[in-house]
Amino acid sequence: MPQRRDFRVVGRPGLRGWLIILVAVSLIVAVAVAIAVVAIGVFLFLLPVLVVAAALYYVFGRAKFRRRYQQGKTPVIIEGEFRRVDASDIERTRRQD
Repeated sequence: MPQRRDFRVVGRPGLRGWLIILVAVSLIVAVAVAIAVVAIGVFLFLLPVLVVAAALYYVFGRAKFRRRYQQGKTPVIIEGEFRRVDASDIERTRRQD
C-alpha cells in the first residue's frame, strides 16, 4: 500500500507541544518588550536634548546661520593684478625652470 504524501496532524498537541508553544511565544513577547523598553528609554533621553537644542538654535543660532549663508545684496569684488599670457611665454618659463 503506498504512503500518503500530504502531512496531517491528527489530534491535539500534548503537554510537550504546549510547553514548546508557550516558550516560543514567551521569547517573542520578551524580545518585543525589551525592544520597546530600549526605544522608550532612548526617546526619553533624547527628547530633552532635542528640546534644549531647538531652543538654543531658536534663540542664538538663527541669525548666525543666516549671516553665514547669505552674502547680501552687494557683489563680492576680488581685487588683484592680471596679465594676459601667450603660449610662447608659458613655454619660456617652463624651459627656464
